[in-house]
Amino acid sequence: MIAVNLSTRPLIPVDETRYAAVAWEMWVRGDFLVPYLNGQTYSHKPPLLFWLMQSSWFVLGVNDWSLRLIGPLFSLAALFLSRAVARILWPDRTQTEALTPLILLGCFFWIVFSTLTMFDMMLAFFALLGIYSLLKLAYSGLAFRYWLMLGVAMGAGILTKGPVILLHLLPVALLAPWWLPAAGFSWRQWYYRILGAVLLAVGIALCWAMPAGIAGGEAYRKAIFFGQTGGRLVDSFAHRLPWWWYLELLPLLLLPWLLWTPVWTGLRRVNFNDAGMRFCLAWAVPVFIAFSLVSGKRLHYLLPLLPALALMLARSADEITERGRWQRAHLVVMGLFALLGVILTILPGLNDHYHWRAELSLFSPVWGGLLLAVAVVLGMAKAKDAPNSAFYLCIASLAASLLLSCGFFEIKASHYDTKPAARKIAGLMEENRAIALYGNKYHGQYHFGGRLKQPITVLPNLKVLYRWARQHQDGYILISYKDAESLPASIFSDRYPYKGRNIALLASRTLLENPTLGAILKP
Repeated sequence: MIAVNLSTRPLIPVDETRYAAVAWEMWVRGDFLVPYLNGQTYSHKPPLLFWLMQSSWFVLGVNDWSLRLIGPLFSLAALFLSRAVARILWPDRTQTEALTPLILLGCFFWIVFSTLTMFDMMLAFFALLGIYSLLKLAYSGLAFRYWLMLGVAMGAGILTKGPVILLHLLPVALLAPWWLPAAGFSWRQWYYRILGAVLLAVGIALCWAMPAGIAGGEAYRKAIFFGQTGGRLVDSFAHRLPWWWYLELLPLLLLPWLLWTPVWTGLRRVNFNDAGMRFCLAWAVPVFIAFSLVSGKRLHYLLPLLPALALMLARSADEITERGRWQRAHLVVMGLFALLGVILTILPGLNDHYHWRAELSLFSPVWGGLLLAVAVVLGMAKAKDAPNSAFYLCIASLAASLLLSCGFFEIKASHYDTKPAARKIAGLMEENRAIALYGNKYHGQYHFGGRLKQPITVLPNLKVLYRWARQHQDGYILISYKDAESLPASIFSDRYPYKGRNIALLASRTLLENPTLGAILKP
């Protein structure tokens, strides 16, 4: 997964390029306390990911690839941790323990975010570490080391993505009398320990937030102490998306395992009063309901819940004890992967005939052929047991995800690679040319690729655009546009594909010499 990720695609704008830009600006400034983006303090995310990026550069030098190892390594660690959690929940079921990381890794949703340089996989790991700590705390008689581990997991989660880590851990901790009825300690002591862990986590976070708030100024201080919590909660209850949106998309998170027949057969047999299943329900259901009620929804917010779902699927599949049931349990899903491989193989030819989209003709049939071969080989193999069947399905899921990624970026990599434009901007800045962007917001997508050390001015409207052009007649303006006859290529110094649009560098003198041009440009 790491090899394919590094060799086939660039950092994806705007998220990956933005986070790399923030780490780069901190590195250039020598300021490891306050994150910056385009010369302004960046309060949207805490600094742990940026610290890890800079740590990789400290060891390996500034490069494009080491920061992209962070997500996959956290994913790998989470797989081992999910197995450890399964071992605690069902100590007498070694097959559930073996199935859990295979099911988790085989989820398309997990595969995608394992390759991205974002905060969500880190948060999923620290949430899982907190879950592991809670279980060890409960079954060890409230041992101090597990209380300490829980506090550290919460603190690291806060430094990863803010107080949302508490939403992932506190409900299941508070519901402990439901999933742990035979506790060997007083519940008062349990809740004291949980409160102490929260205070420890807050203390860890304040070790950064207090000096950062002082160094970043009043606006930054208000943003990190109030904007990340109260302000976002108020905005989130505006019901921009319906409450059932997550419920509607939940099946996507569990593909391809929802097509694996042992899961459905096992679900009918499993006892939901089982202590382990109760724990998983107490972990997943309250958080899922809370996210559903908050209107600010993104599918990746549910990533930390995926280990809980994988544990329940693994436990359900473990109910199938008949060995003969496993030999061909993966055959149906392999058939669907083979069908997908056939479709991808003939897709360019079909597109040449039906003319759906010109880009589809560029898709290499090699990727479909490889997927078809993988599906046929694994479909012909007989599984010895449940982990063997899950392993075949996990391999096929990985193959499908990575081959689709290879095919997509073989065609579209240049549309997501900001390096050519970033290097051109860097060259102009070295010539002391001023650079501005015509638009409402700049997300930092050129800063790390060009190793820029100066901010890019943002021009939000036409009046500001012309004023800036008159003041910087040797400067250049970045504009974004669709292909249009009204914007001939001859007026641009350079232009590049960017996602579904184009970006171009427009000289200030050209803008001023063409009075009608401003009316055509859109921010």
